[in-house]
Amino acid sequence: MTSLQNQLSQLRSEAATNAVKGIQRGIEREALRICPEGKLSRQDHPQALGSALTHPYITTDYSESLMELITPPSNDIETTFNQLKDVHHYVLSHLGEQMLWPMSMPCFISNEDDIRIAQYGSSNVGKMKTTYRVGLKNRYGSMMQAISGIHYNFSLPTEFWQLLQQHEASTDDLQTFQSSKYMHMVRNIKRYVWVVTYLFGASPAMCKSFLQGRETGLNFESFGKGSIFLPNATSLRMSDLGYTNSAQSALNIEYGSLTDYIERLRQAIKTESDEYKNIGVKVDGQYKQLNHNILQIENELYAPVRPKQVAKSGEKPTDALERRGVMYVELRALDVNPFSPYGITLEQMRMLDIFLLFCLFNEQSELSQAQQQEAEANQDAVVLNGRDKTLAVTVNGETIAISDMMTSLFAEFEQIGQWLDGHYGGDDYQQAVAQFLPAASDAAQTLSGQLMTKLLDTQIDNGYMGIHLAEQYKADILAAEPKEFGTDFLSRASVQSHEEQRQVEQNDSVDFDEFLQSYFAQ
Repeated sequence: MTSLQNQLSQLRSEAATNAVKGIQRGIEREALRICPEGKLSRQDHPQALGSALTHPYITTDYSESLMELITPPSNDIETTFNQLKDVHHYVLSHLGEQMLWPMSMPCFISNEDDIRIAQYGSSNVGKMKTTYRVGLKNRYGSMMQAISGIHYNFSLPTEFWQLLQQHEASTDDLQTFQSSKYMHMVRNIKRYVWVVTYLFGASPAMCKSFLQGRETGLNFESFGKGSIFLPNATSLRMSDLGYTNSAQSALNIEYGSLTDYIERLRQAIKTESDEYKNIGVKVDGQYKQLNHNILQIENELYAPVRPKQVAKSGEKPTDALERRGVMYVELRALDVNPFSPYGITLEQMRMLDIFLLFCLFNEQSELSQAQQQEAEANQDAVVLNGRDKTLAVTVNGETIAISDMMTSLFAEFEQIGQWLDGHYGGDDYQQAVAQFLPAASDAAQTLSGQLMTKLLDTQIDNGYMGIHLAEQYKADILAAEPKEFGTDFLSRASVQSHEEQRQVEQNDSVDFDEFLQSYFAQ
């Protein structure tokens, strides 16, 4: 019996079923607001959508036009997906002629100045959020911040950790044990995140305007009037063009334990950067960044996965982790799926459940610096050349053809799918594995493969396809009836969020300079 089979067999009781049914998921979907002609919207965040500072389900990310649609944690996967649908319905019903861009790489943007930094009101907290984004612009430019993705939040209930602790005969207190196992999961996500990029990377092409004429060293090919692509790429979003660790590789963030992770992250937040010092912090009375350290705050770490704990008002993420341990993991490696109106499908969600549990149950525990470098090299190779039939990945020093590695991994994914279906009933998880299995041996079946086939067969510009899909998806979404979050519910949430923002602004008792000094002195 393999290690995986052994672990799954120990977790087949009624108590295990109850625990597995307590798994919670949440989704954060980013999408640019665009005009009918496909350009970036420069309009304010609509009042009817509530306050971007305080609304629990509808906010903005870097720019005023980059929306973030959020579902709360739920232990029913279909409920989560329906909530995501309903938030989309409410948002699009209040956008007038605007639409949501259905791809990860942005629409046509003529100039970085078209990207308006998000505004969150006059409170100190709101000013800090905007100032942080000003810092991102001054450090990296605005173009990178116009990229969209999906964050998949995943947590296992206390009952599951108690069962696992009994099986492993651990004498640690539950919080320590839970955090330790979550960090084990995080290390394996780092090790195998290239699998997610291979299957679900969906940004092999983009509008040429994204480059703004700068050299990349990448051998792009052209099609249509203004589109470029890499022939075997899976995710330009996860390359050096977008959200990648390479710019921050010198940080050497460690994942060996929660303590190591917190210590390295805090060190990066407190360590000055000569490069960023040249920008200045407060110049002529205007903030150019929150500070000139390597990271302004924890969120600036561009990682494909983060261990998370819900932070209280005014609490730093690292303090929340240190005090209460890891509550969930945030998988950040997902491109927006252009074949779904909602950026993700229910079948993808089930496959992600399987992948994350595989990372938890996988017996590989250590992630040394050498292994982390190996994992990052695999990810980089899949990002740029994942659909190359001759591509190989390196696993503990051994070179393996990617198709052979995927076939081996899918055999374990199938076992976890059967185990989950045994707890939930039905065969939904096994069906999800079956749906994505062909892509394991045929890269043309991956999302990036399907998208490039469609683009090259039709020779339609990436941008024109994006506009066409945005129009189609808007009509489809508005035609659907809400199932979980009705219009009245989300309208009340919007009104309440405006009131909450007013309360936050009225409760400020110090000026912004003093507020920042106090925050960073914690």
